[in-house]
Amino acid sequence: MAAELSNGETLRIALGTQPQASQIPLLYGVNRNGGDFGLAINVQQNVTTQDSHTTAVQSFLGGDAQILATSFSAILDAREQGEDVKMFCPYVSMDDFVLAGANGVTTAGQLFEPSTRVGIDSPGGAGAIVLNALLSGIGEPRDVDEIPNPRIIDSSSARTSEWAAGGLDATVIHDTQYDGAQASVNRPVQIATLYDNAPGFIKVAQAARADWLVENRELAARYCATTLRAMRELRGDFALFQSAVNEYVADPPSEESLRELFALIQRYPFWTDDGGLTDGSVQFMIDIATESGVLTQPMNAGDVVDRATLTRAVELANQPTG
Repeated sequence: MAAELSNGETLRIALGTQPQASQIPLLYGVNRNGGDFGLAINVQQNVTTQDSHTTAVQSFLGGDAQILATSFSAILDAREQGEDVKMFCPYVSMDDFVLAGANGVTTAGQLFEPSTRVGIDSPGGAGAIVLNALLSGIGEPRDVDEIPNPRIIDSSSARTSEWAAGGLDATVIHDTQYDGAQASVNRPVQIATLYDNAPGFIKVAQAARADWLVENRELAARYCATTLRAMRELRGDFALFQSAVNEYVADPPSEESLRELFALIQRYPFWTDDGGLTDGSVQFMIDIATESGVLTQPMNAGDVVDRATLTRAVELANQPTG
């Protein structure tokens, strides 16, 4: 049973996938920063980790959680299906995803050859939308739907294992996963990276029903502030970041990989002080989702984010501690 909050409500968070190293501020914030904002919450009691974005959305829409932390595209898809769901808090904006090749696959164009086994997750998943963003960013006009030999594997960890075992010629995985697996791969290569080739990308976000946000704005803002403060704390201290990764990630990357990731987090907008989710980035994601077939109807970027809640969360997160 979830912990009771100071205002008598019970907060439950549905997490779309097992967290990777770049995704730990949400969990760290729930465990370490709740008390700063009057919230009696912790990961064990308040967070449920699902096995995919699909099951996370189903759990959320079924009433098992008030907050959904999952792929940006899955949230957009829920909105297109008529669910009045709004993003109000970041999770991870930019991420360390790479398009990895093997067995002589070194270009994006080779993904569209019938012999190339391409590991990707189901439509609407973060991996599919990442790949489309990468293809667009490097000037490839075709998208995921046109890949002739896709292998649907919803987890980046499972895609990494299959790539390492020789079952895939190309896939989208985290840079830290690439580092850990490349020694087992025949002619590994990074064809493109999200952080270099798709500026403006938002990988995953936190959302809630619009009516719940209206009724619980201060609660939602206090909760979001735990994530925002965690982002600032973790970004400023490698030892703290490494310790948190070891605590919340099931198979932590090596210290060398973590240092590379930490440097990327300093350079690119993985975790933003102002909450991110800008209209420009949201529009970029709407455009990519439309190109990917996730969206079939026009969507206004201004309707997607609850600015009032996010603005209040940023204000709270920037208040002095103690």
